[in-house]
Amino acid sequence: MDWQIIWTVFKKELLDLFRDRKAWLGTFLVPLVIIPFVFFLLGNSYSNVEKEAREYVPLAVHGSSKLIKSLQENQGVKILQPPDPEQALQAGQLRAIITIPESFDEQIQAGKTATLHVAFDSTNSKSVYARDLIERTVEAYSKEIVAKRLKQAGLSEQTIQPIAPDFQNVASEERQSGGMLAGIIPLMLVVSLASGGIASANDLVAGEKERGTLESLLTAPIAANHILTAKLLAVMVMSIMSAGASLISVSLVMSMGPFGGAGDHFSLAFFSPVTLLVLIVVILLMAATFAGLELMLSTIAKSFKEGQTYMSGVIFLAMVPSYMLMPQSPVDIAEHYYALPVFNGVALCKEVFYGKVDPLHALVGIGSSLVYVAITIFFASRLFRREGAGLKN
Repeated sequence: MDWQIIWTVFKKELLDLFRDRKAWLGTFLVPLVIIPFVFFLLGNSYSNVEKEAREYVPLAVHGSSKLIKSLQENQGVKILQPPDPEQALQAGQLRAIITIPESFDEQIQAGKTATLHVAFDSTNSKSVYARDLIERTVEAYSKEIVAKRLKQAGLSEQTIQPIAPDFQNVASEERQSGGMLAGIIPLMLVVSLASGGIASANDLVAGEKERGTLESLLTAPIAANHILTAKLLAVMVMSIMSAGASLISVSLVMSMGPFGGAGDHFSLAFFSPVTLLVLIVVILLMAATFAGLELMLSTIAKSFKEGQTYMSGVIFLAMVPSYMLMPQSPVDIAEHYYALPVFNGVALCKEVFYGKVDPLHALVGIGSSLVYVAITIFFASRLFRREGAGLKN
């Protein structure tokens, strides 16, 4: 294989892609601008909702009890008496409705258990906050009553609490940061690798077919495999640049703690030379797999528009494994996932961000990825040579 020819074609293809504004927008604008902007909006939205929920908690109360006085001591609690409390609750004018039976205080004084009825709207986050506030207040009020009952019986609070659990978090700060990133980074990484090269792959084959430039290139004294290799490398570069932009943007967003101090314990110390090397190899192999698949679909497509339709399946292929493994810790991921395409990359990425890569998992995951890359490029090469033969004829 003549690498000088491949390098010449590669530079030509990459230069054409960099001149295309659509390629720049898809590769850099979405990861570097849209992702942080979405995180910023989500962070502000959550903060504003929580702030409003704390500052104003309108409640309706049916009945009376000393408990209500304890409830009113909480910040923002306002007792209202609208004409139709149920309708006001559904309309968001009330956060909850508290119904106190007539004999509520009497039952408590008699040493019995009194029932408190609370109606809230689970579809309203502010109403859920009011429910939690009422629950905390009732719990604190109940503890006071229990303490009085124990005192009257000549007992201490330790009598009903024989065990005091002491929970200790064994996860280091680095592991906590990695665990936080492991939930979202593999998803963003794999989707970026898949989507970052779609526009480029579609343009380099299906687009050139429409413009008539592919026929000129294939009739030149250059082997079809050399052309395909150059195009594959160009698509891989665009995919990796998109993934790199996503990694940078998400890391910056997480380090700034958009969700209320998430960045206080943020650290990238979980990276080591070995885990970083595994991550780089995984990114390269997934980029090659997606690039080969996208070029294959672009070769099959008869037009740029048809190619766009086919490419939507690549995003689906990237998202399904990412979402399936998103909630799982590396210790819970089944062994066979390390041998499945895309699943193996996501699983290894999660191990990298948890700071410990199992050698056997790395061997199986990287080995199987090499096989899938070879298969994908083989079929892409066959289709591309067939396309070249058809154009020459």
